[in-house]
Formats: sequence, C-alpha cells, structure tokens
Amino acid sequence: MRKFIRKKETKPRDLKPNCGRKQFLDKFGKPIEEYESFKRATEGLNWSTQKTYRRTLPAYFLFLGEDPDTVINNRKKDLTDFDVTLNERYERKTKAYVKLLVSRNISVVGHLGRIQGFFSNNSHRLSLDLKKLKYPKARKTRKYSPCNDDVRKLFAVADCARDKLIVALMYEHGPAPVDVAALNIGDYPLEPWSYFELSRSKTGEVWRGISTPDVCECLRNYLVIRKGIVGEPLFFSREGLLNNAGVSVVVSSLIKKCGLSGIAGFKPTSLRDGFEDNLADAEIYHKTKEALMGHTVDIEHDYGGFDKMVKRLTEAMKKVYPLICLSNSVFDVGLAGLSAADLESVREIAADVAMYRELRDLFKAGKLVHVDDPELNKKLKEKGKIS
Repeated sequence: MRKFIRKKETKPRDLKPNCGRKQFLDKFGKPIEEYESFKRATEGLNWSTQKTYRRTLPAYFLFLGEDPDTVINNRKKDLTDFDVTLNERYERKTKAYVKLLVSRNISVVGHLGRIQGFFSNNSHRLSLDLKKLKYPKARKTRKYSPCNDDVRKLFAVADCARDKLIVALMYEHGPAPVDVAALNIGDYPLEPWSYFELSRSKTGEVWRGISTPDVCECLRNYLVIRKGIVGEPLFFSREGLLNNAGVSVVVSSLIKKCGLSGIAGFKPTSLRDGFEDNLADAEIYHKTKEALMGHTVDIEHDYGGFDKMVKRLTEAMKKVYPLICLSNSVFDVGLAGLSAADLESVREIAADVAMYRELRDLFKAGKLVHVDDPELNKKLKEKGKIS
C-alpha cells in the first residue's frame, strides 16, 4: 500500500522583482536562509512559522542596512559597552521601523513578533526591550464571526466528502488550518461524544475535544474514499498532501462559491471564531471553553481528575451542539449518546434558536415583530417604544 510522506519544503520559485526577499538578495548577495543567525533563529520551528520569518524579516534588515549576522554581532558589542545609548541602539531602530509600518497601514504585531524572535532565539540575553513601545493595536480589518446559517451554506456547497469534513471540523471544534493539516488517520474518533486530545501545531498546547455526530458522519464518508492506515496523514489533494495553505484555499473557495466573499473579515480562521462565540453564547464555563479551544489551561487538576474533566467537556459540547449543528437529519433520527429526555431538551433549544434567528432577521430587515410577552411589553411601554 502506498504510504504518503508529508512534504516539508516548498518547490523553489522565481522571486518577484519588487518583493522584500529579492531586494534583500540584491543588496546582501545571498538569501536570508543562508545566514547562520537566521538558521539559529528558525531552528526547531515548524514549517509555517519559518515561512513567516522568511517573509517578514528581509524588510527589517533592509531598513537597518545590515545583514542578519552583522546585526547579531553588533548587538553583542552594544550590550557590553558602557554607553547606555549604544545598549539601546536596536531598540530605537526597531521603534523607527514600527513607525514606518504604521505609516504604511501595515499590521505591526506579526512583524514585531518575528523581529523579537530573531534576537531572542539567537540568545535570550540579546532580546530587545520593547515594553515601553507604543503602537496602534486596533485591527485594520474587522473580525467576522459567522453564524450557523453562514456555515450551513459552506457545508451545502461543498461537493466532496473531504471539504465537508474540513468545514465541519473547523466549525465544531475550532482548529486552525495548520492543525487541520496536521491530522492523521485515527486522531479523531469515529463514534460521537468520544474524548480525544491532540497537540496544537503552533503553540504545542493540548487541544481537547469531544467528537460530534456531524464530524463523525463526515469522517466515515471520507474514509471510504481516503483508504489508508492509522498514522498516515488524513487530508490530501490531487497535488499531494494538503498543508495549512491548502486547507485555507479549500475554505476560501467555498466562501466565494456560496457568495459570502463580500463580507469583510470572513476568512478560514473565522470558523474558529464562530465556534468560540457559540461556546460563549451557550454560557460554557470559561476554563472549559479555553480547554475546548486549545488554549493554555490546567483543567484536569481543576476538576479533580481525568474522568471528571471528560464529563464536563462532554456536557459542554452537548450543550453547545444545537448552536453549531450542520445537519438537519440528526434531529429526526436522534443524537447518538443522548437519552430521550436530553433529546427533547435539545429539540427545544433548537426551536428557540430557530425562533431567535427568525426574529433577528426580521428586525434587521426593519419589519415590526410582535412578541406576546407581558413583561417585555411593559418595559417597551415605559420606554415609549410602543403605545
């Protein structure tokens, strides 16, 4: 049986004339990857993080007018000098570079993180002291958190089992594209309401989750096509194994296909934001929410053991599931793992959610909505909204 091997390096390509890497090569005579200081700074980092270093740092060194090795050598000399002005030379230059980015309306956070990483990864004592650095932190583009109706449209236009699985997985569990690309066969359970845990690719933190009926159904359908053994990469395409950029392209194409590309801020990572918002709407305890999102939290000790933790996570996912469900059929045939009483409760919640969305849409359309609620009518009369 053919075994797929994950591709770790991209195919070399021609550089555009005006790109930072091309200008860096013309000025310093060799690519940034060949400098020893850059190799030390990116050693041990995953492929996607190394890519951001290669993309953002050339512009910084062009601004300084020094190659990476020269910067590190000068930084070491500056820190041993008795002149305080020399000690803070690169802090001042970095502040000037940040002001330049702000003037060009470029996001600062990503660039600043890679600059600090370059210095600190070469040696911790070389780190820049940027605690007093002030720069605009407001988002240039507003974040968009898709509602269930938006994601159902994505799910409906997905014309293959792989794409449906990716949408369901990202919306009902909140992994980033890089985490989806790193999944192997056997990582996700085939039975609903089963506990699983993985490590997030970017932070290394534990990503805890409870399998849902939607994702399990999509996974079973996909594995009929994707024949393989446990431990092999789960997702692939015609070009080979699907990396994080490929996952983003899949979701972006679905957003465009269903006519939602005009919504500002709607991108593949928005599905993760939608999952987090639904956890908040379901009033999930904040530490349980952080565990399901894969953030830093020691929830196992807080709940007094592994079994209690799994119980709380399962209860949380069953509570939020009506808000994130992508398949109508599950309410007709029943939800696996739920008792008759729980199923009836889920149906009531789903009905309330549907009514809320209907009222919300009518309100947005500017139409009058009549609600037969004595307490609400009393408050509206007091405020003069109705007579």
